Amino acid sequence: MAKNILVPIDGSENSFRAIDLAADLSQDKDDSLTLLHVVRRVRVPEELHRFLELEHIDAPPEWQYEQLVASEILRGGEQRARDRGIASVETVADHGDAAKTIAQVAQEKKADMIVMGSRGLGAIKGLTFGSVSQKVSHLAKQTVVTVS
Repeated sequence: MAKNILVPIDGSENSFRAIDLAADLSQDKDDSLTLLHVVRRVRVPEELHRFLELEHIDAPPEWQYEQLVASEILRGGEQRARDRGIASVETVADHGDAAKTIAQVAQEKKADMIVMGSRGLGAIKGLTFGSVSQKVSHLAKQTVVTVS
């Protein structure tokens, strides 16, 4: 089937099910998975800022929170892929528009296929707001499989 599968993950159960499907679709355990997390801007609650100030704790910059979240999501995804028998797992964190970034990374990594979770938006909501998986299926040159 596919030798190199890109799996965008966001920490949701659907994205972890996408890892499971990608592992199942691999022809053999020598195939590789690239796990991608597109970092969303994290807004640290004002209450946390006030707490840190009151406790005289230097707050790290918000980008460090983003890095922490991304690394934890990717670590969990990598472990899940390895538990499914995939030996070659690459993890990538990137910023930007999710759909465009997924399509771009798929090209850069020469992915044969993209397997990603769907948030389960209905057809009308999907048309109104546009889901990431729908946008990726239009932008990507690879086959895109969505999991819900």
